Amino acid sequence: MRCPKCSYFFSEELRTCPRCGQDMGLELEKIGFFPPSTTEPYLTIEDFIEQEEPQPMRREIELALPEELT
Repeated sequence: MRCPKCSYFFSEELRTCPRCGQDMGLELEKIGFFPPSTTEPYLTIEDFIEQEEPQPMRREIELALPEELT
């Protein structure tokens, strides 16, 4: 988010500008609600490990065609 007073860019989680102290309440109402950051990561290392997918079973199928087609 950008402060309209001093043009400083900062996180939407802060309600006041860290540089000039401008209250950002009205600006936050305009752009909407941003939830606070989490302490736990959303993705873990296990999410990036490739799992080996089981191979489908292959079966041979015999087709009996009429004599006139062969």
